[in-house]
Amino acid sequence: MIKDLPPNTVERLSLYRRKLLNYSDNNKQYIHSHQLAHLIRINPAHIRRDLMLIKFNGDVHKGYDIIKLIERIGKVIDGPIKRKVTFVGIGDLGRAVAEYFNSADTKLEIAATFRLHEEPKVQFPDVHCYNISKMKDVIKKEKIELCVIAVPQTYAKEISKTVIDSGVKGILNFSSVNLDVPESIYVEDYDMIAKLEKMAYFAYEND
Repeated sequence: MIKDLPPNTVERLSLYRRKLLNYSDNNKQYIHSHQLAHLIRINPAHIRRDLMLIKFNGDVHKGYDIIKLIERIGKVIDGPIKRKVTFVGIGDLGRAVAEYFNSADTKLEIAATFRLHEEPKVQFPDVHCYNISKMKDVIKKEKIELCVIAVPQTYAKEISKTVIDSGVKGILNFSSVNLDVPESIYVEDYDMIAKLEKMAYFAYEND
């Protein structure tokens, strides 16, 4: 694992790995930076710079060895042990994410899910779903460190406080609320409304 990488580089490395896992199914051993850039729709210079930071070199003529690059990314961004993740109120979107966890060689494991009002039911295979009233006890018992919050704004701050008090170290925040958390807690905000409005803007520009 390489520490102190730029946050955007870590995010892109994760994206490279997911794209390459699918690309390698096509029986192709190598890929050039411009080919990977085309799949992700970014500048090839970003890819070359990111791979330089993780000290991974390609062949001038063949490109990058896909299997070795996937392995290198894993060694760089994955910790030595699995990190447990919980989803709070994420529903069908969480199920789509879970497919990746179940199919890829990742150091993330979904340990539990929580729902707000509905009776607990199975969201993911072999993962129990609880009512949020049990959240603190379950997170502590399972030693969960990462949490995805996708709940209405009125619940977001209270839930974030509960999961932090329970031992969570990182939060992916799908609500549009600005969470007030200690500096030791890493928060990644994902504003879906802003993403949709951005998409609508560029779609309109291309009409």
